[in-house]
Amino acid sequence: MAKPKLTRNRIMAAYAIAVIADVLEFPIAAAEITVAGAPLGELSAFFLDCIVMGAMTNLLGFHWMFLPSFGLEVIPGLNLLPTWVGCVAFVVWQRKKEQKSQPPIIDVQEAETVHEPSRLLSSSVSPQAPA
Repeated sequence: MAKPKLTRNRIMAAYAIAVIADVLEFPIAAAEITVAGAPLGELSAFFLDCIVMGAMTNLLGFHWMFLPSFGLEVIPGLNLLPTWVGCVAFVVWQRKKEQKSQPPIIDVQEAETVHEPSRLLSSSVSPQAPA
Protein backbone atom coordinates (compact mmCIF):
# COMPACT_ATOMS: atom_id res chain seq x y z
CA MET A 1 0.00 0.00 0.00
CA ALA A 2 1.49 3.33 -1.03
CA LYS A 3 1.94 6.01 1.60
CA PRO A 4 -0.27 9.02 0.96
CA LYS A 5 1.39 12.39 0.51
CA LEU A 6 1.23 14.45 3.67
CA THR A 7 -0.80 17.59 3.28
CA ARG A 8 -1.75 20.18 5.85
CA ASN A 9 -5.39 19.02 5.75
CA ARG A 10 -4.45 15.37 6.37
CA ILE A 11 -2.20 16.31 9.29
CA MET A 12 -4.82 18.59 10.86
CA ALA A 13 -7.53 15.93 10.46
CA ALA A 14 -5.28 13.29 12.05
CA TYR A 15 -4.54 15.54 15.03
CA ALA A 16 -8.23 16.41 15.42
CA ILE A 17 -9.25 12.75 15.43
CA ALA A 18 -6.46 11.89 17.87
CA VAL A 19 -7.44 14.66 20.31
CA ILE A 20 -11.12 13.73 20.15
CA ALA A 21 -10.31 10.05 20.73
CA ASP A 22 -8.05 10.79 23.69
CA VAL A 23 -10.67 13.08 25.24
CA LEU A 24 -13.42 10.47 24.76
CA GLU A 25 -11.35 7.97 26.76
CA PHE A 26 -12.17 9.86 30.00
CA PRO A 27 -15.96 9.31 30.02
CA ILE A 28 -15.45 5.77 28.80
CA ALA A 29 -13.03 5.10 31.68
CA ALA A 30 -15.53 6.62 34.10
CA ALA A 31 -18.22 4.27 32.78
CA GLU A 32 -15.87 1.29 33.17
CA ILE A 33 -15.51 1.99 36.90
CA THR A 34 -19.13 1.08 37.55
CA VAL A 35 -20.01 -2.58 37.52
CA ALA A 36 -22.94 -2.10 35.17
CA GLY A 37 -20.96 0.00 32.67
CA ALA A 38 -17.82 -2.13 32.55
CA PRO A 39 -18.74 -4.41 29.62
CA LEU A 40 -20.20 -1.58 27.58
CA GLY A 41 -17.24 0.67 28.41
CA GLU A 42 -14.70 -1.93 27.31
CA LEU A 43 -16.57 -2.58 24.10
CA SER A 44 -16.94 1.11 23.27
CA ALA A 45 -13.25 1.78 24.03
CA PHE A 46 -12.19 -1.06 21.73
CA PHE A 47 -14.58 0.12 19.01
CA LEU A 48 -13.30 3.70 19.32
CA ASP A 49 -9.67 2.58 19.07
CA CYS A 50 -10.41 0.44 16.00
CA ILE A 51 -12.03 3.41 14.27
CA VAL A 52 -9.16 5.72 15.21
CA MET A 53 -6.53 3.28 13.95
CA GLY A 54 -8.39 2.87 10.66
CA ALA A 55 -8.74 6.63 10.25
CA MET A 56 -5.04 7.20 10.99
CA THR A 57 -4.06 4.54 8.49
CA ASN A 58 -6.23 6.19 5.83
CA LEU A 59 -4.95 9.69 6.56
CA LEU A 60 -1.25 9.04 7.19
CA GLY A 61 -0.67 5.58 5.73
CA PHE A 62 0.16 2.51 7.82
CA HIS A 63 2.98 2.93 10.31
CA TRP A 64 4.26 0.41 12.84
CA MET A 65 3.75 2.94 15.66
CA PHE A 66 -0.03 2.55 15.41
CA LEU A 67 0.20 -0.99 16.83
CA PRO A 68 1.76 -0.15 20.25
CA SER A 69 -0.60 2.82 20.60
CA PHE A 70 -3.54 0.52 19.92
CA GLY A 71 -2.18 -1.97 22.47
CA LEU A 72 -1.68 0.65 25.18
CA GLU A 73 -5.30 1.72 24.87
CA VAL A 74 -6.40 -1.71 26.13
CA ILE A 75 -4.56 -1.36 29.47
CA PRO A 76 -6.72 0.34 32.12
CA GLY A 77 -5.15 3.56 33.39
CA LEU A 78 -2.73 3.87 30.47
CA ASN A 79 -5.64 4.50 28.15
CA LEU A 80 -6.02 7.93 29.77
CA LEU A 81 -2.62 9.02 28.44
CA PRO A 82 -2.69 10.95 25.14
CA THR A 83 -1.29 8.00 23.20
CA TRP A 84 -3.04 8.80 19.91
CA VAL A 85 -1.81 12.40 19.87
CA GLY A 86 1.74 11.26 20.60
CA CYS A 87 1.48 8.61 17.92
CA VAL A 88 0.28 11.11 15.31
CA ALA A 89 3.09 13.51 16.22
CA PHE A 90 5.69 10.77 15.81
CA VAL A 91 4.28 9.46 12.54
CA VAL A 92 4.00 12.95 11.02
CA TRP A 93 7.59 13.68 12.05
CA GLN A 94 8.79 10.41 10.49
CA ARG A 95 6.85 10.91 7.25
CA LYS A 96 8.12 14.49 6.85
CA LYS A 97 11.66 13.23 7.36
CA GLU A 98 11.11 10.52 4.74
CA GLN A 99 9.67 12.99 2.21
CA LYS A 100 12.61 15.36 2.61
CA SER A 101 15.13 12.59 1.98
CA GLN A 102 13.44 11.32 -1.19
CA PRO A 103 14.44 12.98 -4.47
CA PRO A 104 11.59 14.64 -6.37
CA ILE A 105 9.94 12.60 -9.09
CA ILE A 106 10.53 14.09 -12.54
CA ASP A 107 8.20 13.30 -15.39
CA VAL A 108 10.24 12.23 -18.44
CA GLN A 109 7.97 13.97 -20.93
CA GLU A 110 8.04 17.16 -18.90
CA ALA A 111 11.82 17.05 -18.69
CA GLU A 112 12.10 16.59 -22.47
CA THR A 113 9.83 19.54 -23.22
CA VAL A 114 11.78 21.74 -20.83
CA HIS A 115 15.12 20.88 -22.45
CA GLU A 116 13.83 20.80 -26.02
CA PRO A 117 14.28 24.53 -26.77
CA SER A 118 17.90 24.37 -25.65
CA ARG A 119 18.52 21.41 -27.96
CA LEU A 120 16.97 23.29 -30.85
CA LEU A 121 19.03 26.33 -30.04
CA SER A 122 22.26 24.38 -29.82
CA SER A 123 21.63 22.48 -33.06
CA SER A 124 20.73 25.61 -35.06
CA VAL A 125 23.74 27.57 -33.88
CA SER A 126 26.70 25.55 -34.94
CA PRO A 127 30.21 26.84 -35.16
CA GLN A 128 31.17 27.61 -38.74
CA ALA A 129 34.31 26.18 -40.15
CA PRO A 130 36.84 28.74 -41.35
CA ALA A 131 36.68 29.23 -45.13
